[in-house]
Amino acid sequence: MTSKRIVIVGGGAGGLALAAKLGRSLGLKGEADICLIDRNPIHIWKPKLHELAVGVIDQSVEGVFYRDHGLKNGYRYQRGELEQCDPDAKTIQLAAMYNEQNELLLPPRTLQYDLLVLAVGGISNSFNTPGAEKHCIFLDSLNSAELFHRRLLDGLMLLNDSHQRLSIGIVGAGATGVELSAELHHVIESVREYGYQNISKHHLDIHLIEAAPKILPQLPDKVSGRAQAVLDRIGVRLHLGVQVKEVTHSGFVTQDGTLIKADLKVWAAGIKGPKVFADLTKLPINGRNQVEVDACMRVKGHNDIYAIGDCASLIMDNGQPVPPRAQAASQMAATLYQNILTRLKDGAEKPFHYRDYGSLVSLSRFSAVGNLMGNLRSGDFFIEGHIARFMYNSLYQRHLASLFGWFSALVYRLAQKLLRWQRPKLKLH
Repeated sequence: MTSKRIVIVGGGAGGLALAAKLGRSLGLKGEADICLIDRNPIHIWKPKLHELAVGVIDQSVEGVFYRDHGLKNGYRYQRGELEQCDPDAKTIQLAAMYNEQNELLLPPRTLQYDLLVLAVGGISNSFNTPGAEKHCIFLDSLNSAELFHRRLLDGLMLLNDSHQRLSIGIVGAGATGVELSAELHHVIESVREYGYQNISKHHLDIHLIEAAPKILPQLPDKVSGRAQAVLDRIGVRLHLGVQVKEVTHSGFVTQDGTLIKADLKVWAAGIKGPKVFADLTKLPINGRNQVEVDACMRVKGHNDIYAIGDCASLIMDNGQPVPPRAQAASQMAATLYQNILTRLKDGAEKPFHYRDYGSLVSLSRFSAVGNLMGNLRSGDFFIEGHIARFMYNSLYQRHLASLFGWFSALVYRLAQKLLRWQRPKLKLH
């Protein structure tokens, strides 16, 4: 087997798992040079971004540092952000990097590859709503979660001093919007323990805005109904069947002209590919900024480039695209890992088949709901409460296992729990 330069752009659920598996199989043996590129130095599992945003978890405990992880798992990490791809020259260009003072840290760099994997994930889709980009936080990255956390802390400090109210508006009642709403209510009930004596849940207004007639519109009615009952009970204000036509400094303007006031505004509706994909003119990019791939996840027309996760558009046999879920990215990474090993041995690659294992939604300490085994002919199995919470946590454990192996993942998880036991319940700095 000849040594290959395999470049993976994006260290999310799919990209990092793929880099780790290829690194352990090929990189540690010197049979391939595995390079992982990400703009951040740390990985946070995307379904946990809302917990990081409200301060329930700390990235220093929950995060995976690419350099350290790469050293132990046989891949190299380079910090950078994709700017351009030249499939003819088999190169990618990384953008220049600057510090907070806008001083140049790294100039643009060009990297050569033999195999390229695009795993840069997706971003929230504003659907060109006026004011959304200017006034909203798009909770789809580590940087945006940190920004929300800083603004939430500022809001809590002002609230504690002013005795007024804090209004938070969230557009999109998918998993992110629903989980964020519940977690915010948990936090507002917990901050009194840390000196915020003038704050109670009665000082917080959370508005969850959804264009569909129900929350969690992609999930079965029973799951949606139970989740809505929990949100109603804890006081989240639901605006269902409501479309936002404009976002202003004051809040969200709906189609009928109503203003939903919000001090802190979040956009968590829709998924599209990253903005940089619009500049990748030599690749087949669709109208949602996703790169089109074939059944084996190869970018159409380019056999040496693959794409997985939310940035890829793979049409299944039923005519529908693979859904933008963490489980889909993980499954694609697992299949692509086997295909790359097979390809390096001159074997035939296998097509990707998505299996829907159901969906689980965490409602903070209040509950958890979901449906399991959605791919079975016998239908879905509805679960909630402690069982759903256990299954939700098991998904994270499976993710860790893909990064570390099962034994190391169990040790890693135990270490996390011990650290969290000794640390504050909330990150208030």
